[in-house]
Amino acid sequence: MLALGVSRPPRRSRAGRNPPGPARAPPVPAWAACLPCQSHVADRVFRPAALGNPRFRLLLPGQVAAVAGEQMFAVAITVSVLQAGGDAVALGLVLAARGVTLVVFLPVGGVWADRLPRQRVLMAAYGLQAFLAAALAVTGTFPIWAAAGAVLLSGLAEAFVRPAFNALLQGVLGDHERVSGRSLVSVAIRTGVMAGPAAGAGVITLSGAGAAYWITAMTFAVAVLALWRAGEPRREPARRASFVQDVRAGVAEARQLPWVRAILIFSAVNLMFVIAPTQVLLPVVTTAAFGSPAVYGLALTCYGAGGLAGGLITMAWRPRAPGAVALTAIALYAAAPLSLVLAPSPAVIFLAFAIAGAGVETYAIHWEVALQREIPEHLIGRISSFAWLCGFGLMPFGQALTGPLAALAGPAAVLASAAAVILLVPPVLLLVRGMPRFRDPP
Repeated sequence: MLALGVSRPPRRSRAGRNPPGPARAPPVPAWAACLPCQSHVADRVFRPAALGNPRFRLLLPGQVAAVAGEQMFAVAITVSVLQAGGDAVALGLVLAARGVTLVVFLPVGGVWADRLPRQRVLMAAYGLQAFLAAALAVTGTFPIWAAAGAVLLSGLAEAFVRPAFNALLQGVLGDHERVSGRSLVSVAIRTGVMAGPAAGAGVITLSGAGAAYWITAMTFAVAVLALWRAGEPRREPARRASFVQDVRAGVAEARQLPWVRAILIFSAVNLMFVIAPTQVLLPVVTTAAFGSPAVYGLALTCYGAGGLAGGLITMAWRPRAPGAVALTAIALYAAAPLSLVLAPSPAVIFLAFAIAGAGVETYAIHWEVALQREIPEHLIGRISSFAWLCGFGLMPFGQALTGPLAALAGPAAVLASAAAVILLVPPVLLLVRGMPRFRDPP
């Protein structure tokens, strides 16, 4: 048979089956299909799309320099006030000048960030901060009222920086670059926040506050240079109206998006009744429980490290429902006040604050990316200023109320209430139209 060219039938195995063909991949579970491919994760973390944007590559180091400069300036001002004979009350009033000015002028900064080229607004604001630091460095010693005036003007500049930078990012980054770009900015800000105070304290210890002011001036000069080199994409000038009309247009835009309106209200509640009490009671509880302020400082460091981790996680993961992820992440902040209620050990508090930092940063990145994606370019400055205003406008009131409430009900009751608010409110917000995906449904 074989000699006549008749082919042999395929040999069967002992079990009577045909020989196996190419191996099939096992079916992918439904839950695994929602996770990103490992190669995609590596690309997003180690080769983020935003770094392919030449303008963004210049803006990023400038932002690190500016944030580090802000932190060094705060440390140097604190030391200068104390060296001038100021007590805790005087120092509190000087530092409060920044917050008051920031709150009052944020809407103004948002309007002008939409009217003028954002690059020029930022260069002017950072230039003013560089001038203030250099003036204090030249002066050497100065009275407390001069420190308050410098802080007030610095807060004025910051009121223009916040909305203008967010608006500039919207114009610089493409749609596919927004998440990685905002995540990198988050990492840059956290780096500056962690490095600035340490650098400022080290310089002051070695060379005095004057040297710290000079270095602060140079960091802001670096930020101005980076902005000058980066430039700004051309955009159509917005139709001019009165200042009040411009503010009303921003309010109308926020009101017509239910999820934006809900998050703005939630931000005010969260900062006033959750984050402010936790920040105020953290040093009080840890010092009383462990007899040292070291736990307080290390808890803040862990919070910053958690924020860095949150930025990296957000860079790697692109969820289909960013609103649901963001609100789940912000609920993790409950770990911070709960750890202070229980206060079992410093290690538990450190872990809790790291988790809280990661949750807050994940929430903030998804929220800001959604604003840049959904808000028209000619309104983004005003909406960003509203977001900052709602986020920080009521913070001083929350800080001021924490002491009396803790004296009345006890620190544990205040912290437990803060944890309850941040655990119960986010699930309710998911019922708002458009909230799960941070966009209105079609």
